[in-house]
Amino acid sequence: MIRTTVKLALGALALGAAAAAAVAAARLGNRRVDQWETLAPEDAGEGAFVDLSDGARMHYIVRHPERSREAAESKDAQDVILIHGVMDSAFHWHKNIDALAAQHRVWAIDLVGFGFSSRPTASNYSLKMYARHVREFMDAHGIARASIIGHSLGGAVTLEFAHDYPARVDKLILIAPATFLLQFRPQVKLAARLPGVPRAVIGYALTSERARMGAWRGAVGDPSHVDLAEAEMRLRPQRVKGSAAALIAMLGSPHWSDLPAGLSRIAAPALILWGANDRAVPLRHGGYHERDLPNGKLVILEGAGHIPQNEYPAVVNRLMVEFLR
Repeated sequence: MIRTTVKLALGALALGAAAAAAVAAARLGNRRVDQWETLAPEDAGEGAFVDLSDGARMHYIVRHPERSREAAESKDAQDVILIHGVMDSAFHWHKNIDALAAQHRVWAIDLVGFGFSSRPTASNYSLKMYARHVREFMDAHGIARASIIGHSLGGAVTLEFAHDYPARVDKLILIAPATFLLQFRPQVKLAARLPGVPRAVIGYALTSERARMGAWRGAVGDPSHVDLAEAEMRLRPQRVKGSAAALIAMLGSPHWSDLPAGLSRIAAPALILWGANDRAVPLRHGGYHERDLPNGKLVILEGAGHIPQNEYPAVVNRLMVEFLR
């Protein structure tokens, strides 16, 4: 009896200590978030904003440098919209945007929740929402049709837009779209609702240099291609206030999308680019897209990882420019 009582007491003490440690860790993580998130959307330094119907503001960058008269009047000139992936921003396309803008008017947008766009905290994030935002962005600028280039999450957004608004699309360029990866497990959605803990965990991930560099090394096909200056540039938009809260809202949001089941109904010509060494979205997913998209063509980029447009920009720019012609 005494032994059992002692065991129960020790167990209670251990449980209490674990709970106290969890609370302390959560407080520390949340404090790190507060110290980390020091920027506001107005700190973008470049670009402009569009007000969306749900109250959010979308940041974007546009490029249309002066071209020759022949290029400006060419029937091949068109509007091109660039959509980044998770934890990225419009600035992610800095190695590609000028090559595209030599012949086209190019818009690089920040998805709501990322870059220097708004950080809503309601769990309403979905591919449907993002597709509607792209349509509203086009409406605001009088863009009737556009070719859209999307990377990772942005690739899935591009496909949802093409599914929902086919008349607004010319061509699609998909760089490792995460179409088959975006349904979170119920356990993830439940964890996102725990008070304090998700923000603390995300806080550690955002503020840990080791975690950030590990993610950056995992994104390239060749670790020697890690560019510290590039990593620092991509880091700045993650310091916008509300970033952690927005990520938590995304994790807890429902999966409102017609994908991947609706891929077969997307008729637009699609160039699918995939790094052979992509460790974020498996190469076999490229085959799924080529199989399901009626006019999809897969090109595998040897040696590249998850961000071939950044790792091998000359190759990717050439492929994109030729396809848009």
